[in-house]
Amino acid sequence: MLINNNIQAVTGAYNVSSTGGARRSGAAERAHKADEVVFSSEAQTFSNMLQKLRGMDESRAEKVETLRQHIADGTYEVDSKSIADRLLDTRF
Repeated sequence: MLINNNIQAVTGAYNVSSTGGARRSGAAERAHKADEVVFSSEAQTFSNMLQKLRGMDESRAEKVETLRQHIADGTYEVDSKSIADRLLDTRF
């Protein structure tokens, strides 16, 4: 291996690369400060509705009890045509 006495050229190359790295990290830091998150109005509305739903009871106790009583009495009647119509309206 041949080594010449031009050490200044070698150290100069290392100084340039370290300075460039410092410049890049400063640019990355400025870019990091500019980041922000903005939610659409639809996302904010959905979040509000979700919070309200989480605060509600999972079932309407009085309606469940009424249906339970009708089933126990044998007076609960299912209108199959109405159910089929609703399913088709929902699906198509």
